[in-house]
Amino acid sequence: MSRSFLLSLVLVCFGWLSIGFSQDKAPSTEPAKTDSSKSSDKISSDSKSSSAKSSLDAKKKGANASGKGEEKSTSPKTKVQLLKLSGTYADFNEPMGIDPSMLLMNAMPAKQKSFFKLCDFLGELGENDAIPYVVLDLSDPMFLMNPAQLDEMNRRLKVLKSHNKKIYAWLESASSEHLSLASACDEVFMADFGGIDFPSMSMETAFFRDAMDLIGIKASVVRAGDFKGAVEPFMNAQMSDHLREHYRDMLESMNDARVSAIAKGRGLPIADVREVQKKRFLLPKEALSRKLVDHLAPFGSMKETIAKSIGQELDWIEPTKKAPKEMSFFEVMSVVMSGPKASTNRLKDPSIVVLHLSGVIQDGKQPSPGAMVAGPIVEQIEKLIEDSRVHGVVVRINSPGGSATASEAIRQALKKLADKKPTVVSMGELAASGGYWISCLGVPVYAEPTTLTGSIGVFSLKLSFGSLLRRIGVHMETIALDPSAAAFSMERPWSDEDVSVLQETIDDVYQRFLRLVADSRKLPVETIEPLAGGRVWSGAQAKENHLVDELGGVDDCLAVVAKKAKLDKYAVVHRPEPSTGFELFELLGEQGDEELLMKIFATDAVKTLRHSGFQLDSLRAILKQSLQASGTPHIWSILPAELKIR
Repeated sequence: MSRSFLLSLVLVCFGWLSIGFSQDKAPSTEPAKTDSSKSSDKISSDSKSSSAKSSLDAKKKGANASGKGEEKSTSPKTKVQLLKLSGTYADFNEPMGIDPSMLLMNAMPAKQKSFFKLCDFLGELGENDAIPYVVLDLSDPMFLMNPAQLDEMNRRLKVLKSHNKKIYAWLESASSEHLSLASACDEVFMADFGGIDFPSMSMETAFFRDAMDLIGIKASVVRAGDFKGAVEPFMNAQMSDHLREHYRDMLESMNDARVSAIAKGRGLPIADVREVQKKRFLLPKEALSRKLVDHLAPFGSMKETIAKSIGQELDWIEPTKKAPKEMSFFEVMSVVMSGPKASTNRLKDPSIVVLHLSGVIQDGKQPSPGAMVAGPIVEQIEKLIEDSRVHGVVVRINSPGGSATASEAIRQALKKLADKKPTVVSMGELAASGGYWISCLGVPVYAEPTTLTGSIGVFSLKLSFGSLLRRIGVHMETIALDPSAAAFSMERPWSDEDVSVLQETIDDVYQRFLRLVADSRKLPVETIEPLAGGRVWSGAQAKENHLVDELGGVDDCLAVVAKKAKLDKYAVVHRPEPSTGFELFELLGEQGDEELLMKIFATDAVKTLRHSGFQLDSLRAILKQSLQASGTPHIWSILPAELKIR
């Protein structure tokens, strides 16, 4: 669907269409049934309302008792906080493009839940002495957290238990994610009609060589280092044996961390949990016999079962979902484009900022949804340096890398920040290539055992479209005074002479990357080289190889920064702030990005990969750059192969 058609559609709709749209919000996953951005406030409000009502009821009953002298006062109910976890959680929610045709069909994109708002709520819950019990309702089969989030969530639950909270988990049809969280709870109940799907970790990645041959695209690559795996998706039809072996070792490291955590939480031998994992599918009775759960209960009896286990009359704290509000097309457009009414993430003195650096790293001065653009990010960092209310920063990285020059611009800004204020790096699900480059600050670096990191390498890649153009009847003619002047013609691949000249540039940038890593890790370059060349490591492997300092997450980093800043009490603020609203071009999405994938590769193939969970961000960035007739080499420090860990 072209941009011009979408613009026309919006204008027509504004002219004559007024349809009621039901503004149903996505089922809440934090902490119960409300929108994630407001759940903490609503729960607090509901708790206060519940307390006020209980107090009023008590006064009335006291008055009746004094009047009649016969009625006995009733004992208060025991409070239980219900946390219904559902849907997908994201470290940092960003605006997304919306197809206006979705609005006409009353179909809005599924909203991701804020992982760190959930974490903040757990911290507040720990301080609430009036609530002794917590129940995690893990019955939603679509619940999803990435491995790094699960590791941090388990630590947050451990802290919650240290505040004298007893935590119950309720399972129905459970996956590895459900089981991972349940294992951190005190008791696990499972419905007698369901099961557990607990596979070992696997990885999928896409290779594009055959597709490129079919449509007439040829890749020319100049790379540095002795490890060829980084550029294989564009050069090979399938994975090489040495790359497969490397990825298998990485997967084994990540899987060992998951199995170990579940075994520790359930008090089981690691070998027993690994044996269950090999079988994969378990019925409820077998899950009970293998001690992965503590009790079986009738399907749908969560509240009754847990009330019976506690043995007291319970007051379930569970915010109610607001009734859907009917909205016209004009109201929907107004809400979407106006953004948040007021900032809910204001800086206080003192504050520690969690700076989220997410997406493909790009050169440029204008922000782009889903990308880490150097200009706006550097400006954001400079503001943090100058703001006296900011006493320290946790840099949270979730990125496959991108432009080497943009990575260095961001790294230099972060280095200035680290020189001024206590700074610690927290690697999330992915911090590879340029994502690792920007972590080279000489400050403590934390990663989760399941983080994907490393990929220390650079390359330059050109896609030539001569064969494709000839197939559709287009023949390109290039007139140049020197062969090198036509090196970036879209019609031909690089010649041997082109590669030889470019190799000097790539080698120079690669050596710079190695020196940055060596200096920040306080290791000789000779020690770094066997770990670099584009090799990808799990967080646990990176810790063994001294590429990161500690295993942990944002919770650990906040504690380190607070200690360095000598803070006992502080506010935690997440940056950058949400967008103040959409411009029309943002609403429709950046022109051509998705269409580029659809047109160059088969539409059905792209849709299939999308439905399988592939974002294709790296591929889209490389394609876009290849079609820009800049005439200069683009140096990438990016993980070109998207690794989908399941």
